[in-house]
Amino acid sequence: MTGEATHMTTIRQILFRNWRYILILGLAAALGLLVCGSNALAQTPVGAAKDIPAESEIHYPDDPNEADVVEIPEGVDEDIKTSFAQPGAIFPHLQIPGYPAYEKFKVDLYKRYGIKFGVNFQMLYQHASATVPGATFDTALGGWLAIETIWTPLDREGPHEGSLVIRLGWRNSIGDNAVPAQFGAPQLGSIWSNYEFTTWGNKLVFEDLFWEQWLGRRFRLRLGNQIPTGIMNFSRFKDARVSFTSSPFAFHETIPYPTFGLGVSFRWLPIEGSELYVNGTLNDMNGDPNDLGLDWSTFSLGQYFYGTEIGYFWRRPNGEFDHLHLDLFYASTRSTRSPNTTPNKAGGGFRIYGEKQIGRFVGFGGYTYNTAEGGGISATLAQQIATAGLAYLNPLKIRGEAALGLMWSQPFNNIIPGLGQRNQSGFETYWRLQLTPIMTVTPGLQVVIDPSFNPTQNVVVIPSIKFRVVF
Repeated sequence: MTGEATHMTTIRQILFRNWRYILILGLAAALGLLVCGSNALAQTPVGAAKDIPAESEIHYPDDPNEADVVEIPEGVDEDIKTSFAQPGAIFPHLQIPGYPAYEKFKVDLYKRYGIKFGVNFQMLYQHASATVPGATFDTALGGWLAIETIWTPLDREGPHEGSLVIRLGWRNSIGDNAVPAQFGAPQLGSIWSNYEFTTWGNKLVFEDLFWEQWLGRRFRLRLGNQIPTGIMNFSRFKDARVSFTSSPFAFHETIPYPTFGLGVSFRWLPIEGSELYVNGTLNDMNGDPNDLGLDWSTFSLGQYFYGTEIGYFWRRPNGEFDHLHLDLFYASTRSTRSPNTTPNKAGGGFRIYGEKQIGRFVGFGGYTYNTAEGGGISATLAQQIATAGLAYLNPLKIRGEAALGLMWSQPFNNIIPGLGQRNQSGFETYWRLQLTPIMTVTPGLQVVIDPSFNPTQNVVVIPSIKFRVVF
């Protein structure tokens, strides 16, 4: 009881010292309460309640190949689908003049030439109540730009559709702040971080550059520059740009993923009329958009990430669904990203994750066991991690969700030599609100208890706010 009382006292003290930041988050959330009374949703995220009206009239034609596929958030295809003005906003009429004509141009371009495109920009600001001794930053501010295109010259909307998928990305810190990816072990001593808000070195790089080929209506193959998270570990709340920020729910580096590099992946629906699916991926462990750019020569080193996902969707006619999947993975060592000075050990493991929806409520949880150290981004430091949470979809008829997630992580023994470690726990909560038809704002709060590599602190409080613009 003494330890629990000490934790609670520390949390209260830190919350009091950071009242300004928490007040900002509260005011942003309260904005929805003040102005949303008369708004009605015309479109909703995947798995919404039955009484949601129909979607906006301007959008790309439905692709019959994708009728039986629930896409992973952050994928190019999903980004482009949502690059049109979204209904259900707090300020539904706050729009760029002439925007409907721009959307119509996009649809006409696809109908005539088979070209889809979209652009999105997002920023994340965080403040930490405590850091490791000698840390250079207690604030993080990161920007992230993506320019995405899908060109379909082969059998468009037919059973053997073929497309070239391109995503260019810019990611970096803004101002005199840490990049949010450093708000983990380097600055806070936390075993988890915000790895997707990283840096590509103030340049525009190729993230995705692959060919996607449908072989019939139930098998899809991708070959080229890609990332395993584009096909593995489905969760409707994993998009770090608008949903959870912390890595146990987003990038989930406990699976020793590499970043963007040469690979091959597939999605297979083996049984006609069934929601059972099988995904598989093989990727270069040495992809590095920051230092190497679009360099496929490292693929010949034979250092690969292997992943398989077997999952099932229980979908209902009103758009709601439940989900369960099992991931199996193995990762080799790597030759890039400081292979001799940071953890770098081959290994594998498994992850099980599920979601259950009841009306507007979605419960979710998962567990991962892993033996690989380092991983493709050198940040796989945990052997076990468990998560659980609850989300409420479209609160107060505002497009988005409010969610709370709990996290627990166990690091490898002596994973960082000379620095002791301990099990880390905590939680993250956020509210994603559709502010305008093309902009979302997401206030959030993360609390880290017993940061694994920071024995000087028992609790670190990290309020945050992020926004996203799509067009």
